[in-house]
Amino acid sequence: MAKFEILPGLTFVDRSGWGAKSTFPRMGHRVPRSKRTHVIIHHTVVSDANDTSPILWETLPEVYRNMRRLQTIRPDLGNDVPYSFLVYLMAKKNAMVICEGRGEDRSGAHTKGHNTAGIGIALAGNFHEDDVPGIEVAKRMYLLSGFLGWLRYAPSHPDYGTFSAMKNLGSMRPVDREVYVHQDFKATACPGKRALPHLSQLAFVHPNAF
Repeated sequence: MAKFEILPGLTFVDRSGWGAKSTFPRMGHRVPRSKRTHVIIHHTVVSDANDTSPILWETLPEVYRNMRRLQTIRPDLGNDVPYSFLVYLMAKKNAMVICEGRGEDRSGAHTKGHNTAGIGIALAGNFHEDDVPGIEVAKRMYLLSGFLGWLRYAPSHPDYGTFSAMKNLGSMRPVDREVYVHQDFKATACPGKRALPHLSQLAFVHPNAF
């Protein structure tokens, strides 16, 4: 089990940490890190229904339950999380939790034609229809930039393992952002009109810069 801070306020939890069901085989095929060229942002549409803040998550057990739900929510794509990583905006201390889905070394099931070269990262919640305070999204985007930088420059930790950097991640990008969104490849509302204005803040920032 791996659960650790990448930088203050940004916690990473691997599959064993959130309790991925071992009865289901892990989906996707192995992808060399050198093949990863871009990031695609999604939203899950599955909100926090336990309180009045549908895109803010209060506790880690709540996050872990939602991850286990996402593991089986799309049986048409296989009983596994379709995204590479999930992003949870935490209610306390303006924090963020990143949960491993299929991870950085396996293909996803998130964006047709881009499931090998692309890393799919989904914001947990419905950022199109739910009431989403813009400030709650905006003030956490620097943490997501730190995660993108961690993937690109230094994706290792004593509790997680020693891995090579994804030096090519971010080499493919749209003209006005450093990351793609699902809409760039498909006629869809994903990742939601309430997330889109904030995604231009994202960059691949080395964690040592914080």
